[in-house]
Amino acid sequence: MRRVVVVDPDPGWPDRFQEEARRIRAALGEDCVYVHHIGSTAVPGLRAKPILDLMPVVRDIRAVDRRHGAMAELGYEGLGEYGLPGRRYFRKGGDERTHHVHVYEVGHPDIDRHLAFRDYLRDHPDAARRYGELKAELARRFADDVEAYMDGKHDFIQEMERAALAWWSRVPVLLVTGPVGAGKTTVADAVSDLLREAGTAHACIDFDALTEVSPPSPGDRFGLALGLANLAAVWRTFRSCGARCLVLATVVEERSEVEGFRQAVPGAEVTVVRLRASMETLEERIRRRETGLGRDWSLRRSAELAALMEERKVEDFAVDTDGRSVEEIAREILERLGGPRWGRSLS
Repeated sequence: MRRVVVVDPDPGWPDRFQEEARRIRAALGEDCVYVHHIGSTAVPGLRAKPILDLMPVVRDIRAVDRRHGAMAELGYEGLGEYGLPGRRYFRKGGDERTHHVHVYEVGHPDIDRHLAFRDYLRDHPDAARRYGELKAELARRFADDVEAYMDGKHDFIQEMERAALAWWSRVPVLLVTGPVGAGKTTVADAVSDLLREAGTAHACIDFDALTEVSPPSPGDRFGLALGLANLAAVWRTFRSCGARCLVLATVVEERSEVEGFRQAVPGAEVTVVRLRASMETLEERIRRRETGLGRDWSLRRSAELAALMEERKVEDFAVDTDGRSVEEIAREILERLGGPRWGRSLS
């Protein structure tokens, strides 16, 4: 008979997750896109049953059915969907359970549910504390009754899931814009570095890479429609990998273009920052990095965009870049957004 045991947080849980995640990734093969640590052992400081929950994300859930042998070699019992459509469930340890594995295909809604609950508790320590206290009390009362223990958590979990999904559904998006030579991609990468240092899960994309196809589609100026379609597709995967927010380097000529980004990224809360530089600075940067016809086009396009953006004020705020380091510019942007926890700390 399985007993309910809730223990104090173990600092070794993250390392044990990493070790098991590497084994599971190898067992699932190239179809595995990402492996998440979910459940209570994934929340620092939270009391939990000493069972690791892992959530691999795969490209094709049907491919997992061909990997049962490899999972069995790791000691896992495969139980199919086990009551949840679209999932593949594995467990290890028998009555002395040690691991649960929940495999989902990219874009499955239960991925959002698990990640939202985990990240909400990580970012809301009071909720995590109350959850830990509830579990410890229920484990004391119902040590020999797993069903009663689970029933006792039900209402609290439902309440937390509603709050977590509402919080998770908001996606902060930063559009870094400016004329040719303003340093959009370089600054976006620097913002990404600062977010990474702060532990903020995010994606960073140079939008130009999503717009380039040859020959281009007639009438799709600079590939905007193509880029937005590609953005919608790749964001779905980034989201399933846990991205909480998005940084994009792009050109925004009209404020109305922001709506396209909102549609491509469900729940997007978009902020546009314009990088501003003197024409002397823009020309110097372009001449340093480009040659031939490409340089001539970039010089003309840079002057055109600089005048247009100054006139139309497409941005929420502008940042001057002349004579400043990339890191200094990136830090100012994040400070104006609310700090390096931008994207994590929405209440």
